[in-house]
Amino acid sequence: MANALDQAVETAAAQEDAPVSPVGDGSASVPATPNDTAAPSAALPSDKPDQKPVDKPAPAKPKGKPTGIPEAPRNAPQPPLDAAQFPPVELNGRYMIYPAMALPDLNSPQAMAYSVEDRREPGRQLFALICKPGLPVRTSLMRELKSQNINGMIPMADYGPVFWSPVDQTAVAIVFERPLGGRFLDTFGDQPPRVNEYELGKLILEPVARAISELQAVDFAHRAIRLDHLFFMDKERRELVVGECLSSPPGYDQPVIYEPIERAYAMPSGRGYGMSYDDMYALGIMTVFALLGTNPVAKLNDDEMLSAKAENGSYQCLCGNERIPMALIEPIRGLLSDEEFERWNMEALDHWLNGQKKTPIQRRPATKPKAAFKFGGRDHMTARSVAHAFSKNVPEAVKIIKNGKLEQWITSSLGETVLTDAITGIIAACKVNEGSPDGSDDILVSKVCMRLDPHAPIRYKNFSFLPDGFGAALAVEYLRKGNFQIPGEILARDLLSFWVGAQESRTPDLTSQERTFQTLRGFAKINEMGYGMERCLYELNPSLPCQSQILRTTYVDHIDDFIVALDQVADHVDTRSRPMDKHIAAFIVTHFKYDIAPHLKALSDKKEETSLIGLLSLYALMQWRMKVPTLFGLSSWLGGLLAPAIGTYHSRTTRRTIEQEIPALVRQGSLPELFDLIDNAERRHIDTTDFDEAQVAFAHAEAEIESTVGEGVDQNKAALEVGERVTAMIAIVLSMIATTVIIFVQTM
Repeated sequence: MANALDQAVETAAAQEDAPVSPVGDGSASVPATPNDTAAPSAALPSDKPDQKPVDKPAPAKPKGKPTGIPEAPRNAPQPPLDAAQFPPVELNGRYMIYPAMALPDLNSPQAMAYSVEDRREPGRQLFALICKPGLPVRTSLMRELKSQNINGMIPMADYGPVFWSPVDQTAVAIVFERPLGGRFLDTFGDQPPRVNEYELGKLILEPVARAISELQAVDFAHRAIRLDHLFFMDKERRELVVGECLSSPPGYDQPVIYEPIERAYAMPSGRGYGMSYDDMYALGIMTVFALLGTNPVAKLNDDEMLSAKAENGSYQCLCGNERIPMALIEPIRGLLSDEEFERWNMEALDHWLNGQKKTPIQRRPATKPKAAFKFGGRDHMTARSVAHAFSKNVPEAVKIIKNGKLEQWITSSLGETVLTDAITGIIAACKVNEGSPDGSDDILVSKVCMRLDPHAPIRYKNFSFLPDGFGAALAVEYLRKGNFQIPGEILARDLLSFWVGAQESRTPDLTSQERTFQTLRGFAKINEMGYGMERCLYELNPSLPCQSQILRTTYVDHIDDFIVALDQVADHVDTRSRPMDKHIAAFIVTHFKYDIAPHLKALSDKKEETSLIGLLSLYALMQWRMKVPTLFGLSSWLGGLLAPAIGTYHSRTTRRTIEQEIPALVRQGSLPELFDLIDNAERRHIDTTDFDEAQVAFAHAEAEIESTVGEGVDQNKAALEVGERVTAMIAIVLSMIATTVIIFVQTM
């Protein structure tokens, strides 16, 4: 197959002599990078097709015109690090990652790129991304990619946690095959990234669609498909691939324009996992940019662009004033359909790529109102646009909602009486609950927005998410702000149930999502170990590492690693504190497959001794079930905290015996043995029995005393009286003895 880039791209030298060709004239229009020695010397047909390119010094690049094509901001190059101070880091016993050898050209928005050496295959071209600590990554997809490559996507070699010395934290490292041809956009220099219509399918659509299809087969969506995220794997630039999508939550790094309208309205962390349909939409946006070499709506800000999409449709918004080749109108319109059920799937795109025609999609324009709704300094032509504007300005939205202008516009201009009744009901309900959280202005605007645009995200206090994005949004909110305040309010107010009720039809997916949120609400209400918002965090983010401060220097995202990691940090923490907090308890109950409800109940007990025994019993169960042979550090840590638990024994002899035996068991590193010592059933029974018998004996002795002294007599007073009588008798006897002695002496 001929080099696709050679067919579609002109050299920089050719660009100097010829203007950029207009779209659809059949000529190539993309320059190759002048300073890349592997770049082809010409893209046009040659009499000597086998002639190799001649290396030339890189000419100064002319300053190109800005295209307005949005790019996800990548981490800027950092100052070089000292290799002696920051030595290479080993990943999984095979890959050496070099902190002092940064590769800024391969940075991702949320991860920095570094050089990698493969010990088993020296010379292999690799690089590693070091993910930003504290941001959820797509571990489940990493596991899938480790077992199989996805054609059309940059190949992943391995992944895992490493201690990254430049930030003094543990971070996830992901190793990839290095794209030797660089980024797709870099091949254009400063020229517009325009690809002619004849090569667009082969060069971009086919490889990216292949990646989407194979990801769909394993039940994943890419969610990071954009023009600045394409790479050439080979120096000859024949193999185009889409970049990684693992170092951040799905859709997190996408510029707003690449997202379907519903997901674009959500904050980046709340856009959700998405489906292949979302990737197909991004492919459509990317196709428009590559075809035109520019962003046709670059002058609009994100809000204006979204309003234009909502009112006119994505295709009309982007392509309405552009000259699109006839052959590409059908696929672009199909990929940019705002109705998910109408948007082209892989089958439709394959048919088009193979030359088969498909019935063109005729967009049904939004119903035009009789009059525009004025809000926020602009005219709004759809309820969807109004909802988005309301969510951006709650105080003003409240005034408009409460003064009846919104209901009047819906009735008179849209003719939607059912919607008017729904809005009226929301206003009345909030008025009834005035003064309570359920009647707050934020709740009022949130519910009104859901009724105006049922398919849009749930929006509350600048926290906007689709149901499948709540988990990532919750994680990012906590990791950045350190609290669960707003997500907790969303659960408490049961906003998801309201969102489900606002949908036109109830699908099994909606029912499942509502059931999940009801479970989360139940967890959030319980203020005990293993519950609360921490439980919600790990239930929704099963690959999220444990966020406990106790484990802050480690990376524990799997229960099999937890107990060993806790044992390893035991030598570096204040052992006067407990090896337990809400995050640890929630992480364990989420991932440990055995029933630990009794242990959690004891752990949450207000009595210190009961809570300590619950803690020891839980860790003893984990060590036994997970077959961990020794835990010396954790045994020593727990052994030093058990004084209150030992104090639950009544017998001083038993307490001394336990205290004497603890050091030997700590040296064995066995928590089950330690627990058996502390809470042995037989020893506890004997202690209780002996104590009961002692109590009976004491009661008998006390009864005898009472019977001797007399029942109902003040024993202190009686004792005093007896003492006085005894003293008097002693005094009399002594007096008599003294008198007798005196008389005897006188008679002598």
